[in-house]
Amino acid sequence: MFKKILVPIDVDRPIAAKAVYDGAVAIAKPFDAEIRLVSVMPGFGMPIVGSFISDRVRKEALEHFRDELTSFVEKNCENSVRFHIRSGKHYDEIVKLAKKWEADLIVVYHNRTREINEVFSHTCAKHVYRDAPCSVLRLRNLRGNVV
Repeated sequence: MFKKILVPIDVDRPIAAKAVYDGAVAIAKPFDAEIRLVSVMPGFGMPIVGSFISDRVRKEALEHFRDELTSFVEKNCENSVRFHIRSGKHYDEIVKLAKKWEADLIVVYHNRTREINEVFSHTCAKHVYRDAPCSVLRLRNLRGNVV
């Protein structure tokens, strides 16, 4: 049923990222599905913000982000897992990659115990649900209170 599963993760929340990855693995195994991770860096698209960010700072941020994601994958994922780094609005980049890669399923994580996550995840999830070209599964409160 599922052959391509996209898993957005936040490298700043490795425990939650591991929990959602493990959930996606459980879904992928019966179907022998491929998992791809995506992590989205905040964009500098607004001219007022972008004008203050030098190319050197952008490059350093991308390198740091890539190092963190590579480390996460090496510690927590199977060797075959590939990842993508995108920059911009989280939900836009998740949907764009799902369309480009022709994903069958997007597995997202949502921790209902934190108000800031409630606000962010609701907005992000709402946009992903609305615009995704495939099914979206929202995993909640995996392994207790994952932060």
